[in-house]
Amino acid sequence: MKILMILLSVMTWTVESKNAVKLSDTSEVPYDIEVTYANTYNKGQVRSGDVATLTLSHLDGITIEEVALSMRSNNGSGAGTIDVTADTHNLAHTTVTWQQVSEEVVVFSGAQAGVQSLTISLSGTQNSLYVDAFRITWSSAAARTVTLMHGSTVMTTLTEASGGDGIQLPSLENEENWRFVGWSETEFWTIYEKPEYYPTGARYYPNGDCVLWATYQYAEMTGEKPFVTELFSGSFMYVNRETKMALTGVPTEGRMNAIGENIYDDNQHYRIEFAGTDTAYIEHIPTGQPIGYNGTEMAAKSSPWLVYHEGDQTLFYTIVNGKNYVLWLNIYDPIKQTIYAGLLQTDPGASPMGLKDTFMPTEIYAFTCHPEAKVGIELTSEGMNELVSERKIVFGIYEIYIRNGKKYLILR
Repeated sequence: MKILMILLSVMTWTVESKNAVKLSDTSEVPYDIEVTYANTYNKGQVRSGDVATLTLSHLDGITIEEVALSMRSNNGSGAGTIDVTADTHNLAHTTVTWQQVSEEVVVFSGAQAGVQSLTISLSGTQNSLYVDAFRITWSSAAARTVTLMHGSTVMTTLTEASGGDGIQLPSLENEENWRFVGWSETEFWTIYEKPEYYPTGARYYPNGDCVLWATYQYAEMTGEKPFVTELFSGSFMYVNRETKMALTGVPTEGRMNAIGENIYDDNQHYRIEFAGTDTAYIEHIPTGQPIGYNGTEMAAKSSPWLVYHEGDQTLFYTIVNGKNYVLWLNIYDPIKQTIYAGLLQTDPGASPMGLKDTFMPTEIYAFTCHPEAKVGIELTSEGMNELVSERKIVFGIYEIYIRNGKKYLILR
């Protein structure tokens, strides 16, 4: 006989004000959860006509096992109704009175699977009930499997360690005239506008078993871009040459992210102003936000970065309370089991970190999931004027001519 053991997790939200709750230290929550709380009156007190609502979203398909409220009442009075809604499904509707709140009020007990959002509302019908805390017992969704496709061929499958953990998307080698950029949830042949895709190195959280297709952008391969050996102010990517990951975006909750380097992704572009050879200021070009620090956390503030530079190695760091903290791209968080970019306590020195300038050559804005469908490239000669240069690129039923830098699309 097989015994199935389901590991249950508990999250407890304590009411702190009329629009805020606090998670208890022993709680476990799904990755990327969002929480809001609002009371039409004051903190946890609900009079006749008042409503206190806790909303949890981004729950990643968990199973709700039990919902309970810790409550109080006025002496000899207080009544209301409690509603629990999972996504659009009403799990529970119950009446509660002052006689019932001396113990925790269990509103729902069962097993509601696949929950993405949960709403718990206490509506008052008689003065007054008080809600002090919400307790939700839950279990993770089943682990999901992602099939990775390379064109029409199954490349591999990746399965979450447990439901909601997500998977780390791998990087692939570039192919002739095609640069690998990420993974798409939809399959397509050659298209001429940028599709939606997940960049290489991103963590992907599937809602169920699914398929992702390797996505490529057309590019004439001219060799890998070198790292900067002489420092000058300009637009750069901050890259780890060993992992081929680049800093991206802006600080959020004291951290940043790193993804597969892609010179065509302007979210990886930073304006770096050098004040001499040992100090620099960093700004995210697409948003104009400064990239700095607040203590040992990343922050959107203008901050002076110290610079370590040797040959083609460049490293940014700061000193906090006499200790060195470097801007590092792959820091492991053992609690959340994620990798992030941020400040790592270590001494600056020889490292795989460096800067690459963001100068981008003229490109054909074409994407595909099928790089195996060879794209023909032919050089043509006009024979009349040596100043005329022309390149023909064949995409299925189309031909794109690049003549002296101008592009012409022709139906074959």
